Amino acid sequence: MGLSAKILNAFQDDPKKAEVLVEIAEIIEKNYIKFPNNIATKDDIELAKSEIQLQIKKLESDTLIKLKELDGKIENTKIELEGKIESTKKELEGKIETTKKELEIKLKELDGKIETTKKELEGKIETTKKELEVKIEQVKSSLLKWSFVFWITQMATLLGILFVVLNIKS
Repeated sequence: MGLSAKILNAFQDDPKKAEVLVEIAEIIEKNYIKFPNNIATKDDIELAKSEIQLQIKKLESDTLIKLKELDGKIENTKIELEGKIESTKKELEGKIETTKKELEIKLKELDGKIETTKKELEGKIETTKKELEVKIEQVKSSLLKWSFVFWITQMATLLGILFVVLNIKS
């Protein structure tokens, strides 16, 4: 039985008062009855607080578990990457060593070629030097021969002129 019915029963002998009180009761019931589900009591708040604290603890626990999982994954990835870095380092060191040996071999080959070329050029220089010495000697002897011919011709000419000059005076 609602509040309005109780008021009507209580004030049956005075219907006007009952009607006014019923109207007031209905207004209160309409407005007040809308809110009881939305109004929290202290117990409701304490219960909600406890539930929220439990949820927070569960989330903290779940977060810690996830963090530990991530730490494990990070550590595994770190170990894996360090292994890859080490193997790559060894591979590159091997390639560097191989390249170094190849370059040393090539340098020795180049040194040998340079030495061979140097000897060949020294031989050609020696040959050219001897050829030039021979040609210079030939030019010298040719010049000496022509010089001798020139002086003999000059002497003959002078003797001829002298002979003519002396014959003219005598």
